[in-house]
Amino acid sequence: MGGKEVFIKSVLQALPVYAMQCFALTKEICRKLESIMNKFWWTNSKSAKGIYWSTWDELCKPKCDGGMGFRNLFLFNKALLAKQVWRILSQPNCLLAKVFKARYFPKSDILSAKVSSYPSFTWRSICGARDLIANGLFWRIGKGTSVNIWNDPWIPGPGNNRLLVQKIIPQLTTVHQLIEPESNTWNKELLVSFVAGEQLTSILAIPIHKSSLEDTMVWKHVATGEFPVKSAYRVLITEISQNNVNNAPNNENYMDFYKALWALQIPSKIKIHVWRLFKNFVPHFCNLAKKKLIMDVTCPLCNEGAEDTAHLLGSCSVVKQLWSALQVELTFDGCTSNQKTLFVNNFLAGDDIKRQIISISLWAFWYSRNKCVHEGAKFSLKENLCFIRGFHQELCLSRASMISFSRSRLENFWKPPDYGFFKLNFDTSFQKENRTSVMAVLARDFTGEVVGGCTCSLENVDDPFVAEARACERAIQFADAMGFQRVLLEGDSLTVIKKLKTLQKINPFLDRLFTTSGLLRRD
Repeated sequence: MGGKEVFIKSVLQALPVYAMQCFALTKEICRKLESIMNKFWWTNSKSAKGIYWSTWDELCKPKCDGGMGFRNLFLFNKALLAKQVWRILSQPNCLLAKVFKARYFPKSDILSAKVSSYPSFTWRSICGARDLIANGLFWRIGKGTSVNIWNDPWIPGPGNNRLLVQKIIPQLTTVHQLIEPESNTWNKELLVSFVAGEQLTSILAIPIHKSSLEDTMVWKHVATGEFPVKSAYRVLITEISQNNVNNAPNNENYMDFYKALWALQIPSKIKIHVWRLFKNFVPHFCNLAKKKLIMDVTCPLCNEGAEDTAHLLGSCSVVKQLWSALQVELTFDGCTSNQKTLFVNNFLAGDDIKRQIISISLWAFWYSRNKCVHEGAKFSLKENLCFIRGFHQELCLSRASMISFSRSRLENFWKPPDYGFFKLNFDTSFQKENRTSVMAVLARDFTGEVVGGCTCSLENVDDPFVAEARACERAIQFADAMGFQRVLLEGDSLTVIKKLKTLQKINPFLDRLFTTSGLLRRD
């Protein structure tokens, strides 16, 4: 089924994307398309009906939540339309923005515009996605003249990012009134008078630069501030998942198990089988009996109990013999209700090799079981052991060759700069718990000799991307202080490096970084 997963994600779900970028598909159309995909996933041919072991909504959950990560087309359609809203907001001079502004909101903006009478279908579709953008907007402070202190989202951190205060001071309206014009720093004395706690700390941590950049609206769910459709869809699907969890508080959380399973370096068909077995999506005898297809549910291999998910995950004596011969130590008790939890505990307690062997053995055991049931073949423990060991050995050998190839490519990766240049390597570590980062900068000349370096720590850092950007900023400041004229910057943050290469004014945080020093200019 690994090939089916790729086909659905890469082909079937990509077909309607062009139309969904411009028009809102009805729920009925989305359901029909999803029904076709669900049928393709669960059946083996066009004519066969097959058994649908789960709903499409269940398959659309993220893989870490027990789904397959397929797209909910209705939500994905909304995320694509939200991209058009963002385009109109961020690129007011583009043709799309000019046409819609002249027709629908000549004296306002797209977020406050009314649908109006006789709207086009495209305009109505785009308006339906405005709430997603409105809830994800965040103001990056530049001059502070465009941001309302009391109503706009501009304070970093979780929540709605708006100021929470007991009283409103009418004399204060925009953020620039909270900044000292002479020192270009926050007016701490004024802020303390009406802001307290974490919000005060977050405000004081907002960097203010002498360049007086314009205030900019950014997408708060991505560190770079840009709007990717992937992020918008993740926001929508996460909201649905959280609502489902709240409605079913007794539902057990196996997120760590799912993450460990999908991270294994084994073929997708094996991981999908383990996922199906764990989710009770396989045609074992108990499931078939529920659908009135068979009467006897006794396990065909051990003849000791009913064949259900718990039985196949470890209660079966044949499975226990298999794992014992493979030297996989698993501890189970006789309580069937806890069998899944016990299996998860054993699975997570092992290393990657043990997890691979468990997964391969479950897949191979199910294959042999089907041969016995449908073809009358005899189950051979010895043959299964040889197959599992051989299969795992081949995986390890192929993986080892890939690792050795990667290592050979990485040898002597660092190269000194050309004559007359200085190379500055920067890196940082980020601690999410206390929102701090420690950064280091190392400068070397064309001979590879170290000519200087520095370290520093920062507090109230929002995420790893901000930490990397601040480390790059510190490297620029260090180069300026050392008097370096011809500089190469090298770091492991691809986003920061790309923006430094292009000098595109896309991300406001990086705009501040670019204006920090006169070193960044085109030759």
